[in-house]
Amino acid sequence: MVQKDKSDETPEFQRKVILECPVAGIGFHDIKDIWDELHVGAKIALVRERNNKYDKNAVAVALAGDYDGNPDEFDFNFILGYIPRQNNHAIAAMLDMGWEEFIEAEISELKDHAPYSDRLHITVYIRSREPVKPKDNRLRIKYFNDDEEWDSFTDALWQKGYSYFRWGGFPPWEHDLPEKGDKVVFLHKGERETELYLMMIIATGDDCAPFVDDIEELHMTDDRCSYVLTVVKGPVRAMNNCLAFLEKQPADCLQPDVRLEKAASDALMEIIQYD
Repeated sequence: MVQKDKSDETPEFQRKVILECPVAGIGFHDIKDIWDELHVGAKIALVRERNNKYDKNAVAVALAGDYDGNPDEFDFNFILGYIPRQNNHAIAAMLDMGWEEFIEAEISELKDHAPYSDRLHITVYIRSREPVKPKDNRLRIKYFNDDEEWDSFTDALWQKGYSYFRWGGFPPWEHDLPEKGDKVVFLHKGERETELYLMMIIATGDDCAPFVDDIEELHMTDDRCSYVLTVVKGPVRAMNNCLAFLEKQPADCLQPDVRLEKAASDALMEIIQYD
């Protein structure tokens, strides 16, 4: 299988809605001629019309493909309409300040039989300056080499429905410890089979208070942090030879402070058969 080059991936940006509104004046711009070509999600260009004699804050609405990015040379005959006068002040100011690249818009609603003033709606977003860093969903693993420790873990798990640990160490920057929402696979290797539990962290630090019997345990003066995990799936049993690929992965039986390589993480998830 050909792996996708990360450099070819389209970066994703965080977006927040700053305006939802109908498009004004569509009855004056022959929108009926292209109505069947419009669809929800179609990209929209917002074009600042500084020479509009009726509205000093005029912002025209056009299909993205009809606008080349230069408002001074744009033919305003090729627009869908305008952002309503009562809604255009902030957008006009952003465009005047040169923030065009951070503003995105798209069609959000089409109403075939509504009045022109309510027929076409758009949503305007402002996006982040930098791409959003994708969440690293690779699994972590923790081995149990001691039978009694494993039995204690599984007994507590079935009695309470969760498991409590303290992980960490000094210096903290040398430990890539998990965060809330991360998944950890707990493993106990037998002679022929390995038993596995896919766990998810549901609380860390002071948020673990509802799960501990002694609240003072959360404020111990050491270099560790509290973690509470619950079962996502398990127990799962796999033949030891099916997990041989994990032998090449860095792992610590004391705490899950290393993520698996992507291929190993995906292979382990296939064995657990978790969607």
